[in-house]
Amino acid sequence: MNSQSVKPNILRNTPLKEHFDSNDYKGGIQNWAFDQTSDGILYIANNEGLLEFDGREWNKYEVPLATRLRALKVDSQDRIFVGGQGQIGYFTKTKNDLVFTSLLKYLPKNKQDIAETWKILELNGKIIFNTESELFVFENNNLKAMTLPGYMRYAFNIENKVFAQFYGKGLYEFINNEFIPIKGTEIGYDIIAILPTNKGYYCLTREGEMKLLDNKGYTPIDLKVNLGTVNAAIKLTSGEYVVGTQSNGIFIFNSNFTLKNHLTKKEGLSDRTVKSLYEDAFHNLWVGLNNGIDYLKINLPFSLINEEVGIEGTGYAAIRHDNEIYLGTNTGVFIQKKEKNNLDGYPFTIITGSEGQVYNFSEVENKLILNHDRGAFELKGKNLTQIQDIGSWKFMNTKIPNLVVGGDYRGISIFNKNNDNWSVVQRVEKLEEQSSRIMEFENDSTLWMTHVSKGAFRIEFNSNLTIQKNTQKFGKKDGLPSNIMIDVYSLNNNLVFTTEKGIYDFNSNTRTFSPNLHFKKWLGTGYVSTMVSNENNAIYYIQNKKFGNLVQKGFGTFENKTHIFKHINKFISDDLANITILDENNVLIGAKEGFINYTPNKKPFINENFHVLLRKVETQTSIDSINTYNPAYTDQIEITEKHSIKFHYAAPYFDGFEDLKYSYRLVPLDEQWSKWSSLGEKEFTHLPFGKYTLEIKAKNIYEIESNVSTFSFEVLTPWYFTNWAKMSYLILAIIFLFLIPIIQQKKYRKEKSIIYKNKDEEIKIKDKEINKLENEKLKTEINLKNDQLTTITMHLVKNNDFIQDVQNKIISSLDQTDSKKELKKIIKTIDSELSNNDSWDQFAYHFDQVHGNYLKKLSENNIKLSPREIKLAAFLRMNMSSKEISKMLNITSRGVELARYRLRKKLKLKRAQNLVEYLIDLDNS
Repeated sequence: MNSQSVKPNILRNTPLKEHFDSNDYKGGIQNWAFDQTSDGILYIANNEGLLEFDGREWNKYEVPLATRLRALKVDSQDRIFVGGQGQIGYFTKTKNDLVFTSLLKYLPKNKQDIAETWKILELNGKIIFNTESELFVFENNNLKAMTLPGYMRYAFNIENKVFAQFYGKGLYEFINNEFIPIKGTEIGYDIIAILPTNKGYYCLTREGEMKLLDNKGYTPIDLKVNLGTVNAAIKLTSGEYVVGTQSNGIFIFNSNFTLKNHLTKKEGLSDRTVKSLYEDAFHNLWVGLNNGIDYLKINLPFSLINEEVGIEGTGYAAIRHDNEIYLGTNTGVFIQKKEKNNLDGYPFTIITGSEGQVYNFSEVENKLILNHDRGAFELKGKNLTQIQDIGSWKFMNTKIPNLVVGGDYRGISIFNKNNDNWSVVQRVEKLEEQSSRIMEFENDSTLWMTHVSKGAFRIEFNSNLTIQKNTQKFGKKDGLPSNIMIDVYSLNNNLVFTTEKGIYDFNSNTRTFSPNLHFKKWLGTGYVSTMVSNENNAIYYIQNKKFGNLVQKGFGTFENKTHIFKHINKFISDDLANITILDENNVLIGAKEGFINYTPNKKPFINENFHVLLRKVETQTSIDSINTYNPAYTDQIEITEKHSIKFHYAAPYFDGFEDLKYSYRLVPLDEQWSKWSSLGEKEFTHLPFGKYTLEIKAKNIYEIESNVSTFSFEVLTPWYFTNWAKMSYLILAIIFLFLIPIIQQKKYRKEKSIIYKNKDEEIKIKDKEINKLENEKLKTEINLKNDQLTTITMHLVKNNDFIQDVQNKIISSLDQTDSKKELKKIIKTIDSELSNNDSWDQFAYHFDQVHGNYLKKLSENNIKLSPREIKLAAFLRMNMSSKEISKMLNITSRGVELARYRLRKKLKLKRAQNLVEYLIDLDNS
């Protein structure tokens, strides 16, 4: 590695860029002017209207009556003045959106048909519109056309001075509302741009010529480069100049107007035609193209060396040798060589014969060795001489002159150089045909080789490197975390071993490994794929596909810089990571396409004071009803619990805008901030009523947090919780308290009435139950008495039958016995028995109990009835047959019929009346 300082020749490169086409910003292809408002929002004059970019979203605003915009200027009041074909006016921000105000109304009708507007300038509060042939000045809501000394093309505002060029008359300065000619400018140049310098003014013509304007007039300057037709030019904050051309891209010049870089289509620019240039607040360059917009990150200390400047393939190796820069990729070796007649840069071209996979460049014995997939080659200028036919990784000098160590696909060889001839004098043994890509000397006679999957090998030679004394293999058993992903690097003559779990040191006394605590503090325990150091002890490394820089701040103290390298991490190659320090101002990093050129001495401007803009607030009251507000012009938004509210926000931090992150919290609901997210919107639904404040902050690519932006809104109290509702509740409560005694008294009365009613019902029910029980008891008693009556009746019938039978037998035997007298006595006794009333009295008692004193009522109502007729009536009431009655009355059946007849007669029954039915009905009367 050679640490010579960079010579004046140019390392051809292109800046990092972002390209926006018309599909991205949804406008026309051409972009004519840029400017920013005080909050950082970018505005662009486009063919189809005014474009707006906040770092996250694009918006477009059409201008009435204007087919396209060509001019734009933001004044000190953040009014966005625009001009185009047939229209001039300005946009202002309002509660809902940008609103356009035309200035044509301030002109007489015969002046309102204006020509193309090419430029808009601001001078001490005045807005000057440079149209095709006139100059209009807008001040204090008054627009007037200036009287001009001739036909004017362009006006310029340079350091708060306005100049204008008039054909055939030269340059004039606008002083006190009139144009004063500048002496020495009478020659009619077509000036397209005027740029300030400490010597006066650089004036660029449309044809690409440069003139220095001072007190003596014009002085021609030879730029030594053919610019072609010039469309725009600006001076950057850095003091450099940028010139945009019609067909040759842009040229970047140093402060003394010497060429620094040239970018055109396919060489760092997306289009060769440049319409406008603008340096933003982050000192990066916006380029308005004929087709789209390029954002060139010229403020950053990074550039790309890739196919756009002639380098094809992935970058694997780089070196500066004999004041030539060689770059190796998977397609071959490319060289950048100075050519006298090429002032636009020094293109890279491939060296014939180097085609294929390049692994490394090695400087040994003051020779340049190309380590290639096809072997090792000595490289002289553009000539190659092969010295080994095995795939080669690396060559290293030894302490012995002309003796070189080389690592290849099969192991390690020791070469001897004799004049320009190379020969292998020894192969290192006991490496088991191991591919030897990573090698470093521990001392003059001890060599380390590490293998991606086999561990680390320590090879000891004798002092002359002619005898291999010992080879020892190291791995997990010796303190390393594993046997894989082990590399060895020399950092300022100290060996370190990178592993899959951090950086380790080797103790030669104990022959063991241990973690390097110094590096662990700064790099942790992740895998470092490559490391290099410079003369200032700064260490560059790639860890987990991310680039970093350890800068020494004191003895044993480092600052680990990683944030700025986020700009390039996405470009870094993950195959055989490599870093080459060409000199203190050029560090090359192997990229997926070519190389990344890092310029450490270039200190970028980093804005640490930025903020988040609340771009839009949307409230949704129904599915198809959305209200939109501009928070910057809205003090308070009120919604209900049923409404949703959605916030759109962005930080116009264009430096790394693609890596911006946002975090929010809703006070008082959230105590903690949300996780960082690239999403620039947040919606809240069904919030409980109350007052809220949304707090939002952003974090840029450098891990710097913005100031906190806030917006307050209120979820309205529901009607049932309003003061009127509460007052109503209070009144109702008072009324209720007043009515409680009345209501309770009424309730008491009602309950008392119900109790009484229930008691009455219960009494009635109980009475019914008692009556039922009494009836059932009475029925039971009647049934019992009926049973007893039936039993007595049957007993009477049986007794009568028995006695009559005995009587009949005695009567029949009277004629046959001598005891006739005695037998008659017995018969008389029996007759007496048959006519005994005791059994009848018992029958009558039970009969009346069953039939409700039936016999008593019958006797009282019919006093003429005899006892026998009463008995007959009772037996008929019981529905007894004539046979049964005859037995009961001890008469014949005929006698029964006669008795029935006499009874009917005494009861005075009609012939149609039934005796039995009458007697039964009598029981119910």
